Formats: sequence, C-alpha cells, structure tokens
Amino acid sequence: MPYREACKHAGQFAESTFMPREDLIAKMMDSDLARSLGAEAVDRAIAAIRADQSVGRGDRGSIERHAHRRVAVGKFPPQFTAEMLATDRLVQQASSWRLATYVGRSLAALAEGGQVWDLCCGAGLDAIGAARAGARVLGVDQDALALICAYHNAALAGVADCIELRRADVAHLEIPRQAVVHIDPDRRATGRRAVRLADYVPEPSLLRSLPERTRAGAMKLSPALDPGVLADWPDLCVEHISEAGVCRQMVIWWGRAAQLRRSATVVLGTYDRPDSESIEAGLARPAQLRTPEQAGEYLIEPDPAVIAAGAVDDLAERFALRRISPCLAWCFGDRPPATALGRSFRVLRIVPGREKNIARAVKELGGGIVEVKPRGLRLDTDALQRRLRGGGDKPLAILWGGLRPKQVVFVCERCE
Repeated sequence: MPYREACKHAGQFAESTFMPREDLIAKMMDSDLARSLGAEAVDRAIAAIRADQSVGRGDRGSIERHAHRRVAVGKFPPQFTAEMLATDRLVQQASSWRLATYVGRSLAALAEGGQVWDLCCGAGLDAIGAARAGARVLGVDQDALALICAYHNAALAGVADCIELRRADVAHLEIPRQAVVHIDPDRRATGRRAVRLADYVPEPSLLRSLPERTRAGAMKLSPALDPGVLADWPDLCVEHISEAGVCRQMVIWWGRAAQLRRSATVVLGTYDRPDSESIEAGLARPAQLRTPEQAGEYLIEPDPAVIAAGAVDDLAERFALRRISPCLAWCFGDRPPATALGRSFRVLRIVPGREKNIARAVKELGGGIVEVKPRGLRLDTDALQRRLRGGGDKPLAILWGGLRPKQVVFVCERCE
C-alpha cells in the first residue's frame, strides 16, 4: 500500500480531539491501513483498543483520569499530547520529544541522507525524531496496535512522507550490512519495567549482534543497567542522557558514532529546538580533596547523567572545582559554573549531621520550606522536611552527606 495513502487514512483518526474508541475502530476497519495489516492482526488490535480505555481518546472525563495522559504531559508538546494515539505501555516506553529529537539528529547525520532502521518502533516517537532531523525512516514492530499508533502519530507530526512502517519480528529481519539502526528493546515484556538485560525483548544475543551486523547505530537501554554487562560487546560509546534533572536513558552507540567511550549529556530547551551539553567521562585525574570548610562557597550537585557516567572528576576538572570525598558526588568552587551539567547552591552554613544542629541553622537563617537532599545516606526525606521546616520565608536546601564515620550537612540556598 502506498504510504501516503495509508497516512491519509491515519490522519482521519484525528478528526476529533477526543475520539470515542468505537469510532476509532470503525474508521480503522474502513481504511487501507487495516487491510494492509491483515484481519488477524487487526482483530488483536481492536481487542486491545477495547480492553485499554487509554487508547483512542475516549470521552474527555475518562481520558483525563488515565495515567498515560498524565505521563505524556510535559513529555510531548501539548498539541501532540492531546491528539496522539498510544496505550499506557507505549507512552511509558516512548522517548520524550526532546530526547527523540536529540538522538534523531545523530541518527540522521550517521545516515547521511540514507535510511534509518527503527526497530521495535512502538508509538513512533524515535522514528519521528529522526525524520524531523531529515532522515528517511523504516519503522519495524511486531505489534499491529503499535504500528497503528505510529501511523497516526507520524501523520500528526507532519513527517508521514518520511516514514515507512513494516510489521515484522525483528529477530527474523534481514538487515543490510550498511544499515544505520536504532533499537528500543521492550523492557516491559514481563509486565514490570526490566533492568536486567536478560529480561529484554528481543533477547540479549540479538541485541549484542547488532553492532557487529550493521554499520552504525544506537540502542536505548535502561539508565539503571550496569554498563559492566556490556564489557565484552564490540567497541561502543555509552552515553547517559538526562532531561529535567532525571537520567532518562542510557544509549549505546557503535560505528562512526562511537567516538567517545563514555559520556554524559543533558538535554534541555524547547520541544522543537532542544539544546544539549555533554562531557566525556574517565579522562580527568581525581579532583583535589579539601575539608568541607575549605572546599568553597558554592556546592555543585552534578546532574544524574554525570554521576551515572562516572564523570564527576571530569566535571571538576572542566570548571576547576574541588571535592571533599571520592565517595560523595559533590563538587565545590568559589563561584557557580555556567553549565547545565550541574546545579549550584550557595553554602550558608556547615553543620554536623544531627537534626538539632540543622534545625538551629534553619531557624537562625530565617528558613521556611526546606528540601533535604541526601548523598551516601538513606533518610526519610519527607519526614525530615516536615520536622525541619522553619517559621521564616526563606527556602533552603539541606545537602546531607555521609563522610564515614561522620556526617556533614551543608545548609544552602539555590543559585538561580
């Protein structure tokens, strides 16, 4: 079936912002898209649509109660969120708009005007990111419902002409040796979000073979995965990527993309023009160690991606910062560095890690609401924040670290 024609039908699914599920099913059954997928696949997709109230858009009240709409808010542009087609599982698995754009730019550059193979494409967000960056994309998924969602979302994003979708099992797919590949393996096949590589679908042996079978590409993995399990894989770059203060993805690159061994990247900015800042890990010497009192007026909390990549010393070297312990992922300096790779706090007091000392400092500083941020300790932060809240109006941050055998607390204010 010509792709433009398929997308014309897919685009009809968005005639109403909140389309009832039965209307969605009727339109899908009357389209070339349904005929191209086959009766059995369509029957399964319809069963899923009827079973999952978060598909389609239902009535306004029911959709606004569903988790996937809450997750999608902030993850995708508001207009796209209102019109997108996805199940809760597909939304959970999908890259955010910014991250898909960031990774898509690199994939498009690798493809050099050629095609990017997006395996396990799901709702199509990574395919959309690569297509918006100028690549032609072949999206592959075994799930007919995912392909229906991807058809619709590609049309909604205005890149229908750049994306071809194919239903196939990626485990049995013939991929050209010169292909540029992106794969987002299913980490929820067991019903829960998997961390262990052994629980991914496709299985680890297929994932491991992709860097050897293709020219270049990227693989999206859980940021909680221990990079050590990839030690015997071919030459790779491991990139930890964060957004909005959370390490969202660990992406491994191979081929011409694997120019760095380990790196951390922070993605920020607008949906359509996200910016990024990166740092290579493992190149710097250990940072200078100072006592808490001598470390500096400003405490810099590295972004979670920097910590995950093991780039804290690299951050310290780039901005001439110091540390108080190799076990605490904090840096210190005489001025706040201009970077998205860390968050800066001005140190107002340094006190022992005892609640009465902290409470006294909060009171003397005119503190009100406090945010407790432990490092190297397990604390009940909610309870501590309630007990330490002062009677003043100054918001404070309590950075509480474990310096064995002691504890140290930095009472700080955030730098804007």
